[in-house]
Amino acid sequence: MHPEAYALLSPGPIEAEALARLFALLAGASYLPSLERIAAIAAAPRPTTLGGVRVLPAGRLAPGHWLLVREAAAMGPPIPARRGSIWDGRFRLRIDVPGASIGALGVDAARVRQLSRLPAAVLATLPAFRRNGRLIGVPHLNYQGELPQGPDSVVFHPPFPAAGAPFGSGSPAQVGS
Repeated sequence: MHPEAYALLSPGPIEAEALARLFALLAGASYLPSLERIAAIAAAPRPTTLGGVRVLPAGRLAPGHWLLVREAAAMGPPIPARRGSIWDGRFRLRIDVPGASIGALGVDAARVRQLSRLPAAVLATLPAFRRNGRLIGVPHLNYQGELPQGPDSVVFHPPFPAAGAPFGSGSPAQVGS
């Protein structure tokens, strides 16, 4: 899992429940996709789209692996760039950008292509700030343009975690007391 909201899968099968959680995480969904449909993908990963997530070969990013990324057509529309807002169910804004909106980088990905090795499928889905339709920043690419803060101005923050609650860090005597 990467902070740009994509994941890489090693070749071979994966447990269906784990893959379902990964799909929900990447889609920004608050529910798991159909385990029946996920089970087929988990047993033999292949190019497909399900529940707002694309599965495709990772190409030069990770030869032999599978890339899981948000389906561009399923992404939410731009919203006003206000601190605390969540865009596309996945990205939380940590700053206010007056008069700006946040939405998918989309076709502007070609303009900032030189800033990253990420595949076009990932670039197009990154959060981007615009003012009056003009691109003013893409935090995940360190393209700050007119943004008032650094790359942590937007963080990947899906509605529920990929795994259950972590174990406590107390000593064995404290755990369960």
